[in-house]
Amino acid sequence: MTAAAPSPLVLEWAARQLAVAELRWVRSLPGGTHARTSVVGTPDGAEFVLRQFPPGDDAVRLEIRVLSTLGDLGELAPQLLAADADGTVNGCPLIVTTLLPGRASITPTNPHDFARQLGAALARIHSLAVIPGLTDLFTEPATESPMHSVWHQLTGEPRVLTHNDFWSGNTVWLNERLTGIVDWSGAGRAPRGYDLAWCRQDLVFLYDVTVADVFTRAYDQAFGSPTPDVALWDHFAAMKAYPRVETWAPNYTDLGRDDLDGAGLRRRLTEWMLRLDAG
Repeated sequence: MTAAAPSPLVLEWAARQLAVAELRWVRSLPGGTHARTSVVGTPDGAEFVLRQFPPGDDAVRLEIRVLSTLGDLGELAPQLLAADADGTVNGCPLIVTTLLPGRASITPTNPHDFARQLGAALARIHSLAVIPGLTDLFTEPATESPMHSVWHQLTGEPRVLTHNDFWSGNTVWLNERLTGIVDWSGAGRAPRGYDLAWCRQDLVFLYDVTVADVFTRAYDQAFGSPTPDVALWDHFAAMKAYPRVETWAPNYTDLGRDDLDGAGLRRRLTEWMLRLDAG
């Protein structure tokens, strides 16, 4: 979701929290799917990220909690600098974080290297300690749902810290080097394949299954063991995407993939599901 400029009221609040004299809107950040996200800066050039959540959205509390525990990700995680979880400033929950170097990018010159870096980064996330009390994201769907039989085969797998929207648009790049992972508002617990298949699907949309397989091999190597049941996880991710894939079009087109409009995404997903069904 791209963002309009924050209101003067919000900019004044953020400036007070950061103990700076003035903040100005610099630009919107594309690629996120939950909060409105902007870069804001001081007159001398220091820049920060301001995220504005929908009114009453409790996702901000989760993001605050998760960001405070991602120290072991080092430079790949933004640092929380200020928060208004209750939306007291303008009715919308707000957070301010450090700005990671680089920008979202889904058009690399070397897709295989792009995929390898994504795989290694996801393995780092899944290797972190699971934060106590996080929601189990892989819950039982309705018994009449086509996802139920797949869920039943996968639900016994161990849970890891899960980003819950790990796709290339939620990563940051500088000179084709991955420099950060953003948008932690949906994090929880799930088996490894939950994030893995979601990113594999994104890479299929952007490129093809060979790039997705490069990502998986890099992930498995960095994590230290093969991911079980990848084909089943691919089925699960595709069924999860099926009702709403067209709605993702702005996230791809904003980042330079005009071919992945609603019709393009539906076509890619249909082709992917046919391939999965064919084995």
